[in-house]
Amino acid sequence: MKNFLKIAVASAVALCACSDGDKVAGTATDTENMITAEVSGSVVRTDGSYAKNAVVRMARIYDESENLSVPEFVEVRTDTTGVFAFDSAIADTFQLAVVDEDAEEISYMPRVTAASKEDFEKIKLEKAAVFGGVLFYEEVTEPAVPVGSHFMVYMPGMPFTQSVFAGDSFSMMIPAGTWWFGFCPGDPQIVAKLKDSGVADSLIYRVWNMDSVEVEPGDTLLTGPFLWSTESEVDSLMNQPEEQTPVSRISGRVACKNAKECAGVEVMAITDLFGFGFAGDVSEFVAETTTDSLGRWWLPVPSEIPADSFRVEFRAVGKVPGMGLSRYVMKSEVEALEDTLDLGTVELSKPSGLNSRIALVIDKQDSSQSDNCMMNSVVIGAKGTAHFVRAVTCKPLSIAEIPSGEQELVLYSGDAKVISTLQDAEMAFDEYVVSVFVNLPEGDVLEWQGMTYTPPALPKSVK
Repeated sequence: MKNFLKIAVASAVALCACSDGDKVAGTATDTENMITAEVSGSVVRTDGSYAKNAVVRMARIYDESENLSVPEFVEVRTDTTGVFAFDSAIADTFQLAVVDEDAEEISYMPRVTAASKEDFEKIKLEKAAVFGGVLFYEEVTEPAVPVGSHFMVYMPGMPFTQSVFAGDSFSMMIPAGTWWFGFCPGDPQIVAKLKDSGVADSLIYRVWNMDSVEVEPGDTLLTGPFLWSTESEVDSLMNQPEEQTPVSRISGRVACKNAKECAGVEVMAITDLFGFGFAGDVSEFVAETTTDSLGRWWLPVPSEIPADSFRVEFRAVGKVPGMGLSRYVMKSEVEALEDTLDLGTVELSKPSGLNSRIALVIDKQDSSQSDNCMMNSVVIGAKGTAHFVRAVTCKPLSIAEIPSGEQELVLYSGDAKVISTLQDAEMAFDEYVVSVFVNLPEGDVLEWQGMTYTPPALPKSVK
């Protein structure tokens, strides 16, 4: 049994960093203090079943002066009957934590002794709370010590930690309660170099306080983004350093049809709502970022917003294609933004398509259609998307892979010179742009013949 349950110290080393001095978090290096005693017990889930393959961590108890870093710990896993066993105790009094990832359940015992065998006989798990967010690494100047992109998120003084790469989301199961969280480089050698270069511990081990927020079992706390930087003297990672220009961002989450997170979804901010600036005969979707492993995304607020609002479009490619659109974001919402605006969750759906033909009507007062079609090109597309095409009136046109659902189709002259002239003359918008709402079927193509086009009349002053 012992040979099956023992976990090599190297496996714990891979979990943690942020070491203090020569001590490496996640290992039991002070072997001279090890007590010869066996600590064993069993773990059951909330439904009464055995917690098999759960991680059990034994950690030293750190006092307040040592709470910046991750405590040393050793870990084992339970067997198929929920039983765990340590060959010896790490100290006479220690912490014990159990994390069952399969059941998303957890247990935390902040102070126990090896002699308290009844405490370990049947450890009952409870539903874990979840702490999640995203960490950014930013420096004002070229750093003296290159930090890389690997960081650790941890609970100071407690054996709960998670690896994270800068710019990616993290999600860590935690006990219920109100806690502090720490962020630091993931490589102990980098930490040592930072110390040697004179960087203060308070800047290496950045901490964030939940304040008065208390999470209950099963709660999820998603916050941030957090910023790790040795340039900042503030302890709150939620704030940018004062000497930097505040960064305004938009963010959100993308879900698949089964409500699970969608990773790798392409994201594009659509500021040209009417497609006036597209090049060529078909506008293109140009991905600016992709969603992370939790379906989350972040983008800077667009530097230019020509209209009164903008939108964000999402595209998933591969075996199961999907598309989606955010709500319209008003320019007034982001003009003075110095934080992150959350646009919420968008659920992807199968793309749609549009086949149509635009009839030419020369005179609005006369609805009869003209045969002089080749003289007039038009642009048609869905407002607030990257899907516009140029076509000739009376000829078939097609738009493929367009977000389904209710869309506002817009139509205007395909001659860019005509459009710019009308705009310069400040002609009323609805004089040269026609719009109509359609409902595009999910996963299917709408055959639609419902638009007519009348070439705009130039104002007399510009003829």
